[in-house]
Amino acid sequence: MGRIQRQRSSDDHSFLVSQSTHPERLPQVLSLENLMSFRLGSGPYGEPIRHLLCANQSTRPRAQKRCPGQGLISCPRCQLVKYCSERCQKQHWPRHSSTCAHPYLEENWQPGWVSQERPPSFACSSATFSPSSFIFPAFDTLNLAQNEGENATNKDYKLCFAACADIRNLVETVNNLPSNYQGKFDILINNSDPIIINRNLVILYALLNPEPSIDEAAELALHLMYSAVLNASGAAYLQRCLDDIYGSQFDSHNGDFSFRISLNTRGEGKIRSLQTVAGVKQPLETFTATVYGLAVALKNRWTVLDAPENGDSWDRFLSRLRPSHRMAFKRFRETGVLAPFSVDTSSFMHPNRLMFSSQGEWLCKSDFNPLQGWNATSVQVSGAKLALIESADIFGCLFFYLKSQFRQFASQVKNHNINFVLTQFDPQILAKGISTGVIPIFEGACFDRVDTRDMMDDVGIEVCLADWGPLLNRENCFASLLMHSRAWHYDRPHALARCNPQAALMMFMHKCFEIPSLNIKLKDVFTQGLRSPALLRLVESLDAFYDHDDILREFLEAENTGPAAASFDLRLRPLHRVHPKRFGVPLDACDHQLPDISKSQFYDLGECKM
Repeated sequence: MGRIQRQRSSDDHSFLVSQSTHPERLPQVLSLENLMSFRLGSGPYGEPIRHLLCANQSTRPRAQKRCPGQGLISCPRCQLVKYCSERCQKQHWPRHSSTCAHPYLEENWQPGWVSQERPPSFACSSATFSPSSFIFPAFDTLNLAQNEGENATNKDYKLCFAACADIRNLVETVNNLPSNYQGKFDILINNSDPIIINRNLVILYALLNPEPSIDEAAELALHLMYSAVLNASGAAYLQRCLDDIYGSQFDSHNGDFSFRISLNTRGEGKIRSLQTVAGVKQPLETFTATVYGLAVALKNRWTVLDAPENGDSWDRFLSRLRPSHRMAFKRFRETGVLAPFSVDTSSFMHPNRLMFSSQGEWLCKSDFNPLQGWNATSVQVSGAKLALIESADIFGCLFFYLKSQFRQFASQVKNHNINFVLTQFDPQILAKGISTGVIPIFEGACFDRVDTRDMMDDVGIEVCLADWGPLLNRENCFASLLMHSRAWHYDRPHALARCNPQAALMMFMHKCFEIPSLNIKLKDVFTQGLRSPALLRLVESLDAFYDHDDILREFLEAENTGPAAASFDLRLRPLHRVHPKRFGVPLDACDHQLPDISKSQFYDLGECKM
């Protein structure tokens, strides 16, 4: 059908220069979802994957070279693939047998340092595990049900993500808006890193641009966020998005030092961005670089993932996993594509340039793990519900979960008046700019929630309160400043269980008394000495059941939190209303309440996180 006319309006900069009491409302664009496909899906021909296909990929060599049936019968050993019939299962066995025979699927698999009878490379480290390395699962930063109330559906809300690393919390928050919400929802998204904020801008536009179907856009968005490689159509569409966002701004430079853009979404709202031209230059060069190809990108990625110093850390992570999950992580690591285990990824032949530098260097860490940012229990439940996937195929579950989340997010934006403004400033400078009216739609004390992420670790609690406290909406008694710390325990003796031998011993004794069979298991754990993976898991898990409320309160007092908050007419909430104070406890948990979770819940919460 040819190239569709762009739905952008880059000359609309009113949000940057004046307050508009009657925002422009463009007519809805008729959906073209049923008329054409951009082939942005994950199937071999770019079709979206709507259910789990049969794993037999060669029953019709003259036609599609794959069985078109739905996967219904699981492989009894690995549970990672499904077949439409026993016939397909038998035909596929010669190619699948190597997977089923892999050592990772053995219950007694041991890390390399155990089989080689040597100490692990991290044995000399005093911190074999740190809470600072844990990525919090996405959460709803508004949580209307516990605050303003689900009946407050006609109110306008303004949110600020002051140091937004990705769009997970944004998606979770928007998806939890009531279906009958009638207000206007304005969201400020900021990060001082130009690559991060512009990656978020591109992913948002790819998902919310009204051209492709929501189904296709949702699949592309999850690959842009988490897959190292894309198929040809996905890579081409990514380039089209880059042209839309950055093209005319640099073709006809307006002579000032600001980059301003306004883009239409599927609904009434807009995606807008205010950055410096200098700040946009680096990500633009990175996202459009053509000096490297797929081979260079994958080689550089593997150099990071398979570095010698990371080998034992990778084995340590695998030792915490169920056998089938080891194989699932192995496949994701090797292919770089977030997809169900049985999906043929051979059509993914183009580097995802949002994840590589302008020279093809891998921008993510060696322990990059998409599952870490989401609720693993919800992921597995969703996989079983949406595609009848066994929890063994954890990335297949994650694929369908993310697709459903992104679909819902796009639908919410289509049905409500939701506006996004993305900025690239130091958070302290941004806070001062908002106070002086630099971004008129966010002027003064207007925010109902401000998520500062872990900025308090860098600038301190008092500075966070001074910068963002005055910007909370004084007319909303539920307006909140959200902070979390990854480093509060640093330099505080006995803040963690493993740093408090007496407390750890008491916990061991209590558990042994509570669970008599644990005595026998502990004897087996200690037989391998300090090389024991089970002992490492035991030490790492202690903090989940360690009461550190008193030490945390001491930390808050040392940071002058209460008086500093009072000086800005704020107070610490006695009970949390947005996110529990620690994982595994209810939202309204009282002081000293410890997690009360099952073995399966504990595994989902911590063990499958790198």
